[in-house]
Amino acid sequence: MKTSRLIAVIIIVILAIHVVAIGLFYYKGKKSSAEAPPPDPEVKKAVNPLFGTHFIYRNAIQGNLPAVPETAEIHAGILVNLNSRQVLWSKNPRQGYPIASMTKMMTLLLAAEAMERNPKLDQDTPVKVTLASSKIGGSQVWLDPRETFPLGELLKAVAIKSANDAAYLVAEYINDGDVAGFVGRMNRRAHELRMPSTAFVNPYGLKAEDGKNSVSSAEGMAILAEYILEYPDIMALCSTRTAKFRPDGVKGQLQLTSTNHLLDRCPGVDGLKTGYIKESGFCITITCLRGGKRMVVVVMGSPSSAKRNAAVTKLLDWGYKRDTELDNPLTHLSSEAKSFGEKVATGTLPPPPKILPKK
Repeated sequence: MKTSRLIAVIIIVILAIHVVAIGLFYYKGKKSSAEAPPPDPEVKKAVNPLFGTHFIYRNAIQGNLPAVPETAEIHAGILVNLNSRQVLWSKNPRQGYPIASMTKMMTLLLAAEAMERNPKLDQDTPVKVTLASSKIGGSQVWLDPRETFPLGELLKAVAIKSANDAAYLVAEYINDGDVAGFVGRMNRRAHELRMPSTAFVNPYGLKAEDGKNSVSSAEGMAILAEYILEYPDIMALCSTRTAKFRPDGVKGQLQLTSTNHLLDRCPGVDGLKTGYIKESGFCITITCLRGGKRMVVVVMGSPSSAKRNAAVTKLLDWGYKRDTELDNPLTHLSSEAKSFGEKVATGTLPPPPKILPKK
């Protein structure tokens, strides 16, 4: 009898231990799930199935381009069809050079991604001007610590006027007051996007106090442009020629004019960002859409804005023509082979000679 009671007690104890263990496991799992950070949103579904894949240099013309004499005077550049990933022309495409205000492209991208992750953050979110942001010089909209702006207004100042103070304030707000941390995020994102020879020192593009500049490559800026194209609200700002900053009747209202003078002047151009400091020369990243083909062209280190813009205009005209030629399956054939192929295609090939039987 005692043995039966002992066995029963042992069984009860074993069952109790299992119940407690299962309960602890369930509680711990539930707690871990509650404490885990929310998952990142799904990667944006781009229309182009090749989005984000490597560029193809197989048919690229390298170096100075005779059809565009201005390419002989620049440090680096690239022209790529984003739909096909074909690079049509490049010069030192992966070497790093100072990029000046093209730095702000990464600031804009991180702001767009932050709004995408956080539904409570949008272009209407009020942002109080800080003393630190009001002290950033260069191109600016003269922010005052007594002012508050919607986040979208600050992004507008960044995209159109290339305002350094607005770019600093956006970075400061997005990263909870930690601008250095925001710069760290810029560099991590550049690494994630596989941007060659890229390093950022601040969110706006002026030389840092230690004398360093933000640098990137022509290929890197083309990659960055492709990701910005995924955000129509940001692209709408980058394609705007003029806009008001501050409401009517408010002291300090400005008429913003885009630093990208190719908007409305070069067919198909709808963005993106210019840059200039002494170390960088005149730089630009341009997005263009013609006939359903999306091109990006980057020019770095031009001696003047006029030559930079002329180079871009000529490169786009040349590039769309070149891309059409590459689409032609007869492109790589010799002139004799092309002539034969065209005659076959049009049915104008003369009949073969008659072969007479041997006598």
